[in-house]
Amino acid sequence: MRKNILYVLFISIVLASCEKDVLFKEPKFDEKLVVEGHIETGQPPYIILTRNTKYYGQASLNDIGNSFVHNAIIKVSNGIDTVTLTEMTIDTAGITIGIYTDPTFFINPSATKILGQSNTSYSLWIEAGGLKVSSVTTIPQSYPLDSIWYEENVVSTKPNLVRLMCRYTDPPELGQYARYFTSRNNQAFLPGYSSVFEDNLINGTTFDFPLDRGVNRNASDSSIFKDYGYFYKGDTITLKWCNIDYYTYKFYRTLEFELNNDGPFSSPVMVQSNIKNGLGVWAGYNTSFKTLVIPH
Repeated sequence: MRKNILYVLFISIVLASCEKDVLFKEPKFDEKLVVEGHIETGQPPYIILTRNTKYYGQASLNDIGNSFVHNAIIKVSNGIDTVTLTEMTIDTAGITIGIYTDPTFFINPSATKILGQSNTSYSLWIEAGGLKVSSVTTIPQSYPLDSIWYEENVVSTKPNLVRLMCRYTDPPELGQYARYFTSRNNQAFLPGYSSVFEDNLINGTTFDFPLDRGVNRNASDSSIFKDYGYFYKGDTITLKWCNIDYYTYKFYRTLEFELNNDGPFSSPVMVQSNIKNGLGVWAGYNTSFKTLVIPH
């Protein structure tokens, strides 16, 4: 017994003698513009512009508010017309959020020069605080879902839950990409936890598949995973199906993989932005909608 105690003491002394102060050098911080922008069929472009923040350090509400970039010069072109977007501000929780768009759409939609259209590319240029970024996105051809329905009795212990089911016919050409959102009872459209798809494995086929209820990632984890994926009897479901280009798909695929890849053994993922000299995404959506009323 005494021998064992001496052995443990010896190991403890050795380990203690091996301890060493490690000086971590924080990587150089390069300020970049972060773009969250999209244009969808029948709508003008929308841009939210922020600055990136240091990876290490604390963030307060003031820091979040100060990250929004105001008074930027933002232009969008469809190759024929070019418009300069106007900043519209919203005050929420003491934070002023700037959304850049074309206000003509809300006054006289027919006079709006640039609205999202199928098979059209849109160039984006942004200048703010001495920084310049640019991007191009394309709204591809529309390939909407064939139909949607629901399945009952999917969880034996919760008979009020239903599963949203979809049928989709993929065109013969390889290289189709999509993102989806759901709205429950006329609430906000929310993306699925994994919201993007490609046709690499199902090219040219017709197939049935389930879609999860969209989630608010800003909510608590317990709220997100409560009855995750399911809808309820009595719900009205509106499904927003968006055909997107490859670069939009690649951004959201890598972003969602990073967000979902938690845990002590997770590996870092490089989010694939399509913003030149910046971060974020400039996305084109060819949107179609389907609504389903689930009886009580």
